[in-house]
Amino acid sequence: MTLPSSDCTIPPDRFYQKGISLFQRIFLTAVALCAVVLGIYYFDLLKAPTIHDANGRTMGTTWSARYVLDEQTGKATPEQAKAAIDQALEAVNQSMSTYIPDSELMSLNDRPVNTPVKVSDELFRMVEQADHVSRLSGGAYDVTAGNLVNLWGFGSVDGQAETGSEQSLPEQVNEHSQAAFQEWMAKGRVATVPAADAIAGAKQNTGFQSLILDQENRTITKTKPVFIDLSSIAKGYGVDRAAKALEQLGITSYMVEVGGEIRLRGHKPDGKGWRIAVREPVLEQGINTIVSLDNRAIATSGDYLNYYEVEGVHFSHLIDARTGYPEQHRLASVAVIADETSLADAYATMFMILGEKEGMRVAKEQGIDAYFIYHTDNGFTSSSTGNFDSYRVDK
Repeated sequence: MTLPSSDCTIPPDRFYQKGISLFQRIFLTAVALCAVVLGIYYFDLLKAPTIHDANGRTMGTTWSARYVLDEQTGKATPEQAKAAIDQALEAVNQSMSTYIPDSELMSLNDRPVNTPVKVSDELFRMVEQADHVSRLSGGAYDVTAGNLVNLWGFGSVDGQAETGSEQSLPEQVNEHSQAAFQEWMAKGRVATVPAADAIAGAKQNTGFQSLILDQENRTITKTKPVFIDLSSIAKGYGVDRAAKALEQLGITSYMVEVGGEIRLRGHKPDGKGWRIAVREPVLEQGINTIVSLDNRAIATSGDYLNYYEVEGVHFSHLIDARTGYPEQHRLASVAVIADETSLADAYATMFMILGEKEGMRVAKEQGIDAYFIYHTDNGFTSSSTGNFDSYRVDK
């Protein structure tokens, strides 16, 4: 069917207006719309969440952070974020370090016995948390084991180590250079086993039962000359403090790590969660498992970093306060997931001291999310407790 010509003809005054054709108008309109769309897209890109990285040094080790800046949730700058983390970690170090002579913890250690000492809320809380883990372990893990740790040369004072101040990990030494790392760990340490009477003497001045914690007055009293050591919990607490500092800046998606202890919250800009690899418990080896976490923390402890050998016998820094000697079992490392990094840190250390049998028993009884890696004749094997497997993404 053919339409009449009069019905299909566009009048000239409608086809051309002021010298601009209809096709030109359509084209210019399309260009204008594209410009508006691209402008909005570019503006959104400027406001889009972006990942930022920061790192530094603290507590004789390194720290790192990866976080998402989003104009919708906060106005912080990368410089402000790094400064907030540094400030938080410095406060924890000044409070809980045994390598700073005038730290709050060392001032407490230096006070006479039977003298109530008022301490900060933070120090009280960490000593209280470590005391809880000490009781849970039956005294194997002990917050007052500093005299034994120092005697074996793994501490900050006395003993066999000539370490007047905490050693920082040199730039050229890292976990991928096994020989250099072990050389650095052994620096200033005399690799000899303490005499039995010296160990017995240090044990006499060890025992979490010798601490009186007054919650109402926030005082700590020592009934024996014990040495409180928070090395197994302070780094984890530093992570918690650094994470809180980021949250106060409006940053709600982050991954914060101090010495391998990590806290995570939120997700990456692409919507994917943060993933953490649990490494094989041997330097220069790869990944054992991978977990994905949100608003939780993970900490690991192992026997493959801080140790020395005497006549072929491996002595790690993990001292069983019940015996006065370093742990001796086939457990190679433990990873623990918890709500607080400080607690995950302490639990991981406790399990390493208890060993595979006692550690597994306590973890199962308490419902703790833990991942145990054991030495075998052919390498390593593993087992888990609690809900740890639900976080794994490599099963």
